[in-house]
Amino acid sequence: MIRYVLAVVLTIALLAVAMPVLDRGSTMNTERTVDSSIAAIDDATTAVATEEHSPASHPNPQRVVTVTVPARSVTTTAVDHFEIVPHENGSFSHARYVLEDGTTRETIIDERVVWLDPADTEPIEFDGPGEFEVVLTLHSDSNGDPVIVASHP
Repeated sequence: MIRYVLAVVLTIALLAVAMPVLDRGSTMNTERTVDSSIAAIDDATTAVATEEHSPASHPNPQRVVTVTVPARSVTTTAVDHFEIVPHENGSFSHARYVLEDGTTRETIIDERVVWLDPADTEPIEFDGPGEFEVVLTLHSDSNGDPVIVASHP
């Protein structure tokens, strides 16, 4: 009987020790997934921005990127908010996300990325978990400066 009690107590103790490790691991896994999506966007915007504008009869240079926003599971923490905000006075954007556990991260994307309209400064928001296809197209804003416009395919 004592063996069974000790086995149960030992199991509970091991679970108590393992839970924080699982939580930290799920946060790190989500950060890695979202950071790789941000890096893919940054690489694609840099590649598009280095191309020349197409003549009027041709389509503008573009890249398609898949952005992954993880759902809550044993191995991942849910993402509460994920957005890419163009800097109004600069040629770059801020990528920000907040995880369910409160972890907040922000990084810079080297090009200015706007949603749907090159003359606007609307941010790109990824609502809910899943995989999102984003088309990044080179346009010019009202000043003739290059701007990357994001849209759905």
